[in-house]
Amino acid sequence: MKLQHLAMLIALAPSAALAADFSGTWRIDNVFNGASSIISCTLLQSGNSLTGTCRPDIPGIAASELRGTVDGSSAKWGYDVVFNGNAARVDYVAELAQDGTLQGNLLRNGSPTPITAVKQ
Repeated sequence: MKLQHLAMLIALAPSAALAADFSGTWRIDNVFNGASSIISCTLLQSGNSLTGTCRPDIPGIAASELRGTVDGSSAKWGYDVVFNGNAARVDYVAELAQDGTLQGNLLRNGSPTPITAVKQ
């Protein structure tokens, strides 16, 4: 009996070890002050760390380098940006759904607005 239990645990171990993978380029849809906006974020996951860049779909705005973390199917990342001469902090809190989409919030200087995202 003990050998059967051990075999079952070994068989199930690879699926338990698989974590969510946030790596890729994401199209993030957000509504801010009644206006729809699109942000493109390229996330690179290494273990529980995220790096990469995000850039809003606004002419003249450069991509910002991001840093973040992953905890299971949840991720948090953010960056500092200057928009219209004003410094701001942009953070994301997202959950990877079973269908491969992201849902969560974008926080501009701490104020949340909902986001949805699909991998490109």
